Amino acid sequence: MEAKEIAVRLYENKKFGSTYGKGAYHSAVFNASADVLGMNEKYLLDYYPFEKFEHLARTEEQMDVLREIGQVKTQDVLFSWVVQYNPATKQRTPVYGFSLFNMRDNELALLVVNDNDEQQQWQLTARACRKNTGKNSPTLLATNADLNGW
Repeated sequence: MEAKEIAVRLYENKKFGSTYGKGAYHSAVFNASADVLGMNEKYLLDYYPFEKFEHLARTEEQMDVLREIGQVKTQDVLFSWVVQYNPATKQRTPVYGFSLFNMRDNELALLVVNDNDEQQQWQLTARACRKNTGKNSPTLLATNADLNGW
């Protein structure tokens, strides 16, 4: 099955390292959104170092993922669970999937299994974005699509 066109926008987390409660720190290095072209699918991603990522596992499926991807953990790789986002209702639903982002070579891998057990996966390279003052523009963009059509 051919990979669907997708655009993943990564935003540097400006709150990284700051506290939001006693002993609670913002620890996501990047926040991201992934839009699948023509599918009305949007995913939210928060990229953490493995030490924080592994403590966010909540389901048995996520524990299985941790056992499989634990061997690729390095200082250069960030990890994220996948949350499906419905813009109309603003509902966030965790889905089976995860993403890896290698900061050394900007390689991004994303795997999502939807409700119909259809597996979608992407291997993308992120590129730096131009800064637009006054706008919330992404730090990095990873896509396999021509964005002029969006």
